Amino acid sequence: MYAVFLVSLTALLFSCYFGVVASQNRQCSTFISDGDSSCPESWHVWGISCYKITEKAFTWSDARDECIDLGGVLAVPSSDQENEFTAQLSNEIVWIDCNDREVEGRWKCKEGKVEVAYRNWDPNEPNNQGEEDCAAFDTQFDGNRQWNDLECSRLEKALCKTAGRPVLQV
Repeated sequence: MYAVFLVSLTALLFSCYFGVVASQNRQCSTFISDGDSSCPESWHVWGISCYKITEKAFTWSDARDECIDLGGVLAVPSSDQENEFTAQLSNEIVWIDCNDREVEGRWKCKEGKVEVAYRNWDPNEPNNQGEEDCAAFDTQFDGNRQWNDLECSRLEKALCKTAGRPVLQV
């Protein structure tokens, strides 16, 4: 019986904390203690993940690289709740990992290698004015926290995300 429990607990921990950082699994979140920070310093915890808005501005491609250098990925919200939380971290334009650089009008929103189906475009967006192939959330325009397509060469801050470290409750 003990061996079965240990194997189940090990599988749960492995799937929750070493898998996709975008998962929002209630079963896993019971291992996170809200009172203890499971995120690196200057990162913000939400669910089982940690978020950071970069201090410097980057092109969209450089923003992806910067998030990797910080130990995470360029994030893209996967729900209204996650979008609301992340948009509250900044009052500026912030890159997310969503683009149509390969095929115009076919937006790929990925977190790491995982496709995210959620979209939160501002009305009339994406509009592809000029060469707008990369997405950001923009709280400056009406403060609505919706997404806009922008030229990938613009310099904006980035939304980075990483998995929180598990905090076991004994």
